Amino acid sequence: MQLFNKKRISIIVEGAYRDAVLELVENSGASGFTVYTGIYGKGRHGIKENRGGFGGFSCNVEIVTITSPGVADRILQGLQQMMEEGIMLVVHVADVQVVRDHHFS
Repeated sequence: MQLFNKKRISIIVEGAYRDAVLELVENSGASGFTVYTGIYGKGRHGIKENRGGFGGFSCNVEIVTITSPGVADRILQGLQQMMEEGIMLVVHVADVQVVRDHHFS
């Protein structure tokens, strides 16, 4: 079986910024994404609980996309700019292999 090299980007962000991150991901050329809601955990800033709030804006979401290295670079540049503007993000990037190359641009 042939496998194709891609980048998996995981972005954890407060729900209020979900749409801005999704717009960045799509405008950068990613062919798709998955959003996980109700993400909570503990880190440097203490515990971030899943409180839901109005429309889920105060809870964290995780946005995951698998893309080509070129698209990943564009997404990461945009995320860096968001962080410089004060938006708190947790970003993970991993090398992955996929079976269907054409499903992940």
